[in-house]
Amino acid sequence: MCPSDTGRTNKFRAVPAHHHQSLGKKPVIIHSRPLRAALADVVHCARNELLIASPYIKEKEASWVCDELAVGSPNDGCRLRVLTDIRSDSVLGGSLDLEALELFGQRRSSVQIVSLPRLHAKVYVADNRRALVTSANLTPSGLDHNFEYGVCLDDAALVSKVREDLEAYARLGNILSGAELHSLLGVAQELKTEYAQMEKSASRKLKASFTRTLHRARKEFLSAQVGSRSAHSLFSEALIYALSQGPLTTEQLHPRVQTLLPDLCDDEVELVINGQRFGKRWKHAVRNAQQYLKRSCQIKFDGVRWSLVLPTNN
Repeated sequence: MCPSDTGRTNKFRAVPAHHHQSLGKKPVIIHSRPLRAALADVVHCARNELLIASPYIKEKEASWVCDELAVGSPNDGCRLRVLTDIRSDSVLGGSLDLEALELFGQRRSSVQIVSLPRLHAKVYVADNRRALVTSANLTPSGLDHNFEYGVCLDDAALVSKVREDLEAYARLGNILSGAELHSLLGVAQELKTEYAQMEKSASRKLKASFTRTLHRARKEFLSAQVGSRSAHSLFSEALIYALSQGPLTTEQLHPRVQTLLPDLCDDEVELVINGQRFGKRWKHAVRNAQQYLKRSCQIKFDGVRWSLVLPTNN
C-alpha cells in the first residue's frame, strides 16, 4: 500500500530509477521512485515554458522548481504555468500550500496560476521537447519517498498532444491574479489556524466559528475557480470540452457537464458566485449555452446527438 503525500515514507525496497522502453517506434523512459531526478531533467529542458499540472504542491518543492529553472534558463525568460485544484480539504490536509503558489509569483517574472476543478493528473511539460506523465505530485513524498511511476516522452508530436490536452482542460479553470492569490492565501491561513484551535478544544463556540470559516473558504476557493467569467461563458467552455471527446446525446451531455463542474452543478444548493447563478439553476444555464453554441454554429444536433462543428479547409 502506497502512503499518501502527507503520510509516512514507504518501506519498499528500492528499484532501478528508470529503464528504456518503446511506444511504437518512439522511445520512452519509464521511471519509478525516486522521481526527482526525472523531473529535474524535464525542468532543465524548458526554454520558453514549463507547464506543471499537480493537485498537490508544497512550498519546499515550489522553491526547488524555481532553483532548477534557474539552472536551465538562467535569463529568467522561461514562463511558468501551474494548473492545480484549490480546495479546502487539500489546504486543511496540508497537501496543497497556497504559499507555494505565491512563491512561484515572487520567484519568476512570468507566471500563470490556474485553479480548475477535478484535476488529478500529475504532468510536467517542457515546451514541446519533453513531458513527464506520472503519479507523483509536486511534494517531497511524491518526488522522493512514495512508490510512484512515470513515463517520460521526448517525441515532439506526443509532447504536443499532452500539452494540448492539458491546455484544453485548463480553459475550464480561472487564471488567478497576484491579488486574488494573496487573498486566498489569507483565507487558507485563517482556515488552518481556526482548525488547529478547534482540534485542541471542545468549545462549541470554536467549532461554530470554524464551520463558518470553512463555509466561507469553500465559497472563496470556488469563486477563484469561476473568476470574472459569466455562467454562460463557463458552461459554453464545458460543453465544448465535453463534445471534444466525441458526440453525445442530451441525456449524456448534461451529466458530463455536471461531472466536469460538480461544485457549480449541485442540484441541492442555491449558489451565487460573483453575481452569477449556479447550483440549482445550472441546467437552465447549460441549455442557454447549448442553444447559443448551436446558433453560432460551434456545435450541431443531428436529431440524436450533439457534436462539434469542425472547421473546413477552404
